[in-house]
Amino acid sequence: MTKAQDNIISRRGLIKAGGGLIAAAPLLASTRPSEAQDSGFDVIVIGGGFAGCTAARELGNAGLKTLLLEARPILGGRTHTGEFNNHPTEFGGTWVHWCQPHVWAEMTRYGLGVKESAGAVPDKAAWMVDGKVRTEPANVYLEIFVAAMQKFCDVDGMGGMTVFPQAHAPFATEGWKQYDGMTCLDRIAQIDATEEEKAMLNSWVAICCHNDPALAGFVDMLKWYSLGDFNVGLLWDRCGHYKIKEGTAGLIKKLVEDGKPEVKLSTAVKKVTQNADAVFVTVENGETFKAKRVISTVPMNTLKNVEFDPPLMPAKIAASKEGHTGKGVKFYFTIDKNIGNYLASAPYPFPISMFWTEYAEGDHTTLVAFGAPTELDLLDPTVLTPHVNQFIPGAKVLDVAGFPWAEDEYIGGTWCFYRKGQFTNALAALQTEEGLVHFASADSANGWRGFIDGAIERGSHVAHTVINALNKA
Repeated sequence: MTKAQDNIISRRGLIKAGGGLIAAAPLLASTRPSEAQDSGFDVIVIGGGFAGCTAARELGNAGLKTLLLEARPILGGRTHTGEFNNHPTEFGGTWVHWCQPHVWAEMTRYGLGVKESAGAVPDKAAWMVDGKVRTEPANVYLEIFVAAMQKFCDVDGMGGMTVFPQAHAPFATEGWKQYDGMTCLDRIAQIDATEEEKAMLNSWVAICCHNDPALAGFVDMLKWYSLGDFNVGLLWDRCGHYKIKEGTAGLIKKLVEDGKPEVKLSTAVKKVTQNADAVFVTVENGETFKAKRVISTVPMNTLKNVEFDPPLMPAKIAASKEGHTGKGVKFYFTIDKNIGNYLASAPYPFPISMFWTEYAEGDHTTLVAFGAPTELDLLDPTVLTPHVNQFIPGAKVLDVAGFPWAEDEYIGGTWCFYRKGQFTNALAALQTEEGLVHFASADSANGWRGFIDGAIERGSHVAHTVINALNKA
């Protein structure tokens, strides 16, 4: 591990003091020649995020010789447990809930705990409408926002319940198809809502799609709403309130220790070739590994960068080239005021869609923020401060830290939110196995797609598909 990797700076989007998983990663890595390079592996898993590590655990526990290849120097995929201001900090995927069944089952299995994000239950809220900020007790904000979301999602006179009646079985009905050609902005324009309600909805969609709301497919918002049992308060609680006490890195470590795959870090896959009997995986240094099956967990936005022979089905490639919308920024910042449990929102194109308190200590507050892609360097305190001051006058930003997930060549984005048409054109295609190559990613989950839970769902499901296939062979 180089000094640069061990002490990554915060400016220009790089994690500051990201010690947690970076320190643990060498303990999980293989430093010896592959034990099965000549005879081959049963399964090669490409990608060491939650989908890949879950799949590798299931395969290993089934007695299969498994190789886990990860392009980056650490495991975790689009998650990373680091440190900011002497606090454990999640720079990528973060929140979990007991209504996210797959991740909760894993936390229960390994005895992991939860902790809260203070701002998920704010005392005070501020929101921007037509460039002006209104600040009120949080219950005032919530009353307006809940009413706006009910209008937004009630496409059927039943609160949207007929569109996805089974939140974890998206293809159970076809009611969603009539809305897949619509963006979230199209829907906002349709409803009878005040300018204040529209501004709140715009901000909500911007954080959910992590981009310009004009790119967000309305069907995905209806899908998220179903995961909250058609109640935005429950949805918020399930996707923004609770974190893993031991960190996402803690769960990744448990998965790998349990499954005991051979792990190779900093090993980018360049080509996957298959014939009727085997799959050959060639990595960046020219080394080739053989397996009976392969599970690719490469993210949707970067799948196009891996060569497959024979080529992947056109729908997969088209989905990867178009990409999902998640291209925005997530970062943490500390101000020189204690503002308690606070939440703020602003409609696109304001550079910060939403931010809220992570913790308040003494005369400082640290907040987590999300914004659509921007040319502004929001990780520069002098650039960020004027935008924060529109909500918190006189506050000075003292420090900022984040990670540029969208710029990472092996990840290419944050969480998955589909564009219009992608529910129809991409979801089933991304799930489809091709010969001896199988695909598992949070980007193609049936339930909490784009979340840690969705990654575990797909990793487990596809691993057992492979186990069953090999048992029958």
